[in-house]
Amino acid sequence: MKIGKEFATMKMMNGNEAVARGAFEAGVKVASGYPGTPSTEVMDYTHHRYPDIYCEWSTNEKVALEVAIGASFAGYRSFALMKTVGLNVAADALGGAAGSQINGGLVLVVSDDVGRIAGDDNNDCRHYGNMFNIPVLEPSDSQDAKDFMVRAFEISEEYSTPVILKTTSVTCKTKSRVVIDEDYTYEAKFRHKHPVSFSKVVMTTIMTKAKGSTHPKLTKCFNDFVENINRLARDSNDSDLNKLELNGKKIGVITAGTPYYYVKEVLPEASVLKLGLVMPLPEKMIRKLAEHVEKLYVIEDGHDIMERNIKDLGISVIGKELFPKFPQMMRFTPDIIEEKLVPGAQKRTPQKDVPFRLPISCAGCSHLFISQLLRKHKIKASADVTCGLIGTFPHMESYSIQKCMGASISLAHGYNIAKENKEIFVAMIGDGGFWATGINGLMNLVFNNGQSTVIIVDNSCLAMTGGQNVASSEFGFNYKPENRLDIAKVCEAIGIKDIVTVDPYEFENLEKAILNAVNAKTNSVVIVKKPCVTKFKLPKETPSFIDQDLCIQCRKCLHIGCLAIERKPGKGSGEIVINKDLCTGCRLCSTVCNMEAIKS
Repeated sequence: MKIGKEFATMKMMNGNEAVARGAFEAGVKVASGYPGTPSTEVMDYTHHRYPDIYCEWSTNEKVALEVAIGASFAGYRSFALMKTVGLNVAADALGGAAGSQINGGLVLVVSDDVGRIAGDDNNDCRHYGNMFNIPVLEPSDSQDAKDFMVRAFEISEEYSTPVILKTTSVTCKTKSRVVIDEDYTYEAKFRHKHPVSFSKVVMTTIMTKAKGSTHPKLTKCFNDFVENINRLARDSNDSDLNKLELNGKKIGVITAGTPYYYVKEVLPEASVLKLGLVMPLPEKMIRKLAEHVEKLYVIEDGHDIMERNIKDLGISVIGKELFPKFPQMMRFTPDIIEEKLVPGAQKRTPQKDVPFRLPISCAGCSHLFISQLLRKHKIKASADVTCGLIGTFPHMESYSIQKCMGASISLAHGYNIAKENKEIFVAMIGDGGFWATGINGLMNLVFNNGQSTVIIVDNSCLAMTGGQNVASSEFGFNYKPENRLDIAKVCEAIGIKDIVTVDPYEFENLEKAILNAVNAKTNSVVIVKKPCVTKFKLPKETPSFIDQDLCIQCRKCLHIGCLAIERKPGKGSGEIVINKDLCTGCRLCSTVCNMEAIKS
């Protein structure tokens, strides 16, 4: 978008802000999504800054994409927001949208977690571009993020295809300059070209050219998605989304995203092809660069996707043999490029005195109580993704198995079937995971006469990603009290026979409820209900403290995994103390101290 100098304003924005601004300038009417670091803030910025755009946190990523597809078919531009593991959930919906007729532009904003230590480094959303034959755009900075968002909708409508805008943890969180028009007036863009839109199974059926396949009732459904993507590939050679910089002839680099700036910093004399459209590739531009240089390298965050696609064109490039991929490396830095491509560059080694630290639960978190009871009674359990995941780490050791979000109920059901219910194995799931996909596992448990116990932690929000609303929350973008869903009522409607709700801070009641549930001869649900202590800033009780004269350093309190319990260096093994500024006064620690050294 061109902006007159008299209206241009320069602002510092991170990539998430810029994507939201791009949606506004593109005339988006509907935004749906599911929270997931590092992309969550896109929806927050969109909702708070651009109220003309309808925003919702959907129950999961598949639903979010389907909402966006429906809005697109109605003729309005829409986007669905998620991180890459969420796109795995939404892949079925994306497969149905890929190759279909598009009315209003349809964009998926998907964030890869490259380089984040506690992230999902083994996922790369560009695989879906290859698998479904749809375009993928990758911005290098915030200006790109805003501009590419606008262009993504134009491409979607011009070539009748969904478009993925791929961001990363770096582009999402890093700030850079963005030029915007402060006087821009929002207008919801409308385009209704197709009266019907079906999944490409209809198109591929027509492509068989069987007798009768040219009937007008069929051909009106036809969308030549193969020609569309081929046409985009041809047009990409002249697109300003891709930028070819012919400089020195010794080294050429094909890159995308933030590594472009690292290459420019470390190799200022190199010839560079900066790809904004990473799928499909601009073959002519790549060949022109390959003919210009002696050696051609591919530098890309994530998997070796561009490298393989370029090699499929018959062009020789150097990539993962020089820069290993997952699990050795998933994200580039200037140091990595310099070490490999600059002769005589100093080899840098990581700082060695950085202490190793596992994630830890907030003081007073409901999950701490559940973990403690499972350990105390030696109850095996499956964990879900969300805050309860912390209980899987070695300092907690509360769970035996944990996989993807919403899976814990089905995992426990499968385990109990195989073991013929001859041992106790329960499922723990948060309210976010329950509404996302766990509810399906619970329905399956009932439908197949399962006899499992499910512990649902209802903390009134999706705590792990920053406290966004879920279906049972009493707040949210579109919250109305009469539409709030009740976990207990839904479980009862599904067919759960034994349901109890308990406050985790009432420790004896919680213990009794869980033991009764696991010993019941039917399916059962224990709802552990307490608002998230961090999101809702619950009032604190009198903090606990440790009487050092009674403490025998047994360390049982440390094994709870509470953030407020600390070991201070001192004589001998030091002292174990409770940080009064962090302690919520939940009293969980006092239940494990046999010496009654923990007081309040």
